[in-house]
Amino acid sequence: MMKTAGAGDLDQRIQIEAKTRVPDEGGGSVEAWALVATVWAKVWPVSGRERAEARQVESATMMRFKVRHRDGLDAGMRIVWRGRTHNIRFIADAGRREAFMTIDAEAGVAP
Repeated sequence: MMKTAGAGDLDQRIQIEAKTRVPDEGGGSVEAWALVATVWAKVWPVSGRERAEARQVESATMMRFKVRHRDGLDAGMRIVWRGRTHNIRFIADAGRREAFMTIDAEAGVAP
């Protein structure tokens, strides 16, 4: 029988960010990323791939982040882990009764 991971497995700090609009100097506004939360997570790779683009190799990595359940997350947000930005692609949320949720996020590609 496989042991279910618990809160003790959440050993990495991640930042969850959302796009927001902030005023610019010209009286308008620009998009920026704002911190939503800094949380503990379990992090592991799901897949990786490389592709050639404009004569440069681009490496994309899909990571899975397990965090304590929290409301308000969506696929328009991103995760920063170890200084690298990961665009959220999928949130597996089994509901409020579950203590944890998993988030798949991809680094190395545009949002």
